[in-house]
Amino acid sequence: MKRAAICAAGLAVAACGSASSQSSGAFGSGWQDDRGASIARVQKRLAAAQPPAAPAAVVGVGARGLVGVRLPGSARWTHATALDARPVFAGNVVVASGGGSVFALDAATGKRLWAVSSDGRAVRGAGDDGKVTVVSLGRPRGSGSLLLAVGRDGSVRRRIEAEPELGTPAVLDGVAFVPWGNQYVSAIDVASDAEEGRLLLREQVSRAVAIDGSLWFGEVGLTLFDEQVGTATAKGANRVAPPPRALPGAPTWFFDGAVVMPVSSSARDRIRLYARPTRQPLGFDSDRVSATYFRIALGMSPPKAALRWVRTFDSDLIAGDGAAGGFVFCAANGKVHVVSADGGSAPGATLGEPLSACAVQGGTLTVPQTAQPESLAAQIRSALELREHDLYTAQAFLLQELGTLPDQEVTKTLIDVASSAATPPALLDTARRFLAQRRNGANFMLEALARHYDFLSDVLRPPPVGPLADALSAMNEAKAAPLLARHLNDPANPPDDIERAARALEKLATVKELDELKTFFALYRATADEEPLVRAVLHTAAALVRIGGNDGQAIIERAAEDPLTHPDVKRGLAGLAPAKTAGDAGAAPG
Repeated sequence: MKRAAICAAGLAVAACGSASSQSSGAFGSGWQDDRGASIARVQKRLAAAQPPAAPAAVVGVGARGLVGVRLPGSARWTHATALDARPVFAGNVVVASGGGSVFALDAATGKRLWAVSSDGRAVRGAGDDGKVTVVSLGRPRGSGSLLLAVGRDGSVRRRIEAEPELGTPAVLDGVAFVPWGNQYVSAIDVASDAEEGRLLLREQVSRAVAIDGSLWFGEVGLTLFDEQVGTATAKGANRVAPPPRALPGAPTWFFDGAVVMPVSSSARDRIRLYARPTRQPLGFDSDRVSATYFRIALGMSPPKAALRWVRTFDSDLIAGDGAAGGFVFCAANGKVHVVSADGGSAPGATLGEPLSACAVQGGTLTVPQTAQPESLAAQIRSALELREHDLYTAQAFLLQELGTLPDQEVTKTLIDVASSAATPPALLDTARRFLAQRRNGANFMLEALARHYDFLSDVLRPPPVGPLADALSAMNEAKAAPLLARHLNDPANPPDDIERAARALEKLATVKELDELKTFFALYRATADEEPLVRAVLHTAAALVRIGGNDGQAIIERAAEDPLTHPDVKRGLAGLAPAKTAGDAGAAPG
């Protein structure tokens, strides 16, 4: 009775159709490396075949099941269902599993195409060639695989039980390409169950994917299924991979295709690489790859992953894909963002509700080219202004990038980061280091030096006096002298900053700063109990000798003889005081 009910409901299972459950010899370990001969024969036979064009679409896991939309801008569709794994795209269909079945929906409309028994397994991945859908199913903890080939009418064309953990398959003109064993791709004729060829890759391979009319195999990188695929064992095949660069969170391009992905996304989904491989020329569409880190997306160009743009969003990005001319990102709040290769915004969509997970297919979408309206420095600034602990790693990376840009506005951003009480200590140190190396933006620096710690006015951290002093001194900026002199006697400044201000004043001070210098020298010559303060006193003494004339020289000589002067200061003054005489008191010390 139960079996009859399932068949009547339209669930095509092996017992209801013509295909019978069987084991396949396709994944046997006794195969001998044929140096690419068999896979080359398969490629030659299928050379004229192409995967069908796939729509650009997004499907998310909402509160009641699946919600999807086709891009650009079509109406949303929903499909209420229980799920035991994350949905996956396979060309024109969305494949998902739950409630004891695996089913396919039209990717554009959400209409159910078929459903069959999953035998208690969950979907890992799927491929589709317009006539048949090949699905790999497994269990979250492994223990064997089930490979199904299902026709559009819901009939099970092939059902293969396999001991190895099978990866995400693709299918082309009735031939299924199934990764397994971390290094093999078996080409299996769906009609006969025969293994027509096998590809051996000397790298991790868990996915076969159809992108823009071509088949690719891999995980860390992708190897092209073309006339050179037979040379893959000897590393002669055409292959693409994201440029090697240490990026925030060490993002991955593809997850392991032999793993059942959970219904709820995790931090790993928020830290990803996205790129669209191209066949001619071999590389990436628009010469761009993108990396995401929670609410931040980066656009980079090979071969060194040079940073080109930075985008920030109002919710974490939990999925994405490359498209022609740009990228599509799905956010946890249900928004779909479309970004051009140059970082500009293009029309997106919304799934209308918060999502626990998402899948994106760039498909046939061509993103109109619109550049970011802001400079790269301004884009980085926006990302640095986000106040979330999770973003620290990305912000540290962006701060390093910012410090290398020549724009004057970079100076202002570094000052703001170094002056904010909310800046974490590690970011603070980096900002101060880069600020000391700046050689432009003097007006921003002088404006910052005019501020002092003032709790009542909500200035909760003094400006970065030390780095500003280093930079302004290197630029010979005379306007900095009175501002630095006032900071010399501000107790809110740390000893290191005071020392660097004094060192700059040794070079920049004029007679207008003489009183501030005398005050500092008088206060600290006997009380300097830290090495930076000792050095600050000696720099101040040198400035007094340079600009103070006979009076300045006399102050230093008396201090050098006074028993109350700190011993370390006295030793420094002993070398300084005899260097001047009344006749040349206005000259700079040697």
